[in-house]
Amino acid sequence: MKPAKEVIFASEEWRSLPEVIGFLRTVADRLEEQGAVTLTQGERQVEVRPEGAIVLEIKYEVQGEKQKLEIEIEWKPGAAPVAVK
Repeated sequence: MKPAKEVIFASEEWRSLPEVIGFLRTVADRLEEQGAVTLTQGERQVEVRPEGAIVLEIKYEVQGEKQKLEIEIEWKPGAAPVAVK
């Protein structure tokens, strides 16, 4: 039996392409420099620190006129990192 899923942080808002690019660049920079990124919503902050075996999932979907690009990072803390050649 799988443990129940708990959503710790969720956000969905309209942004311009330059704002999205800036957000993605900031996430990449913080992960590279600090190994973590802090998500902030109002006064609430959550630190996210990917480690161990990391899976990067990229999905592009088209449904009528709607298009969607999903970038997902998933990991299991403590699992041995996977060497990529």
